[in-house]
Amino acid sequence: RLLITPSSKATFLLGTISGQVAMALLQMLLLVGFAIVVMKLNWGREPLALFIILFASALAAAAFGTTMGTFIKTEGQASGLSIMFGMVMALMGGCWYPLELFPAAIQNAVKVLPTTWAMQGMLDLVLRGGGLIDVLPEAGVLLGFAVLFFSVGVMRFRFE
Repeated sequence: RLLITPSSKATFLLGTISGQVAMALLQMLLLVGFAIVVMKLNWGREPLALFIILFASALAAAAFGTTMGTFIKTEGQASGLSIMFGMVMALMGGCWYPLELFPAAIQNAVKVLPTTWAMQGMLDLVLRGGGLIDVLPEAGVLLGFAVLFFSVGVMRFRFE
């Protein structure tokens, strides 16, 4: 059916990513709500800053997942690789342990991971008392990742 529609690859992938971003934002907002209500976590003084970093994170993750799908042939591969990439990026990006515990070389190397930037943005809000202006650099890098992943996805995507 996709072959006979006048949609471009970019339009199709944007539609796919939009649904994934919406689902990711819903999941993140549920987690943020849980953290506020149950754990009494203070997400900072500017809700817009939190939304911006969450939105940029969701966009980068959705674009990464969609692009990853252009390299994967089976559902089993998708399941295994998405878990593996997710775990490695969470570990190396500072989601499990503070990056300060890693050697300096690793702290620099993990800057190539979107999770590093997402965590730094959230830490700017929660630990450093930052606001919108403080998360804009991290959000910008995450949006850059999203554009990069989306571009690779468009180049690799084939209607089949």
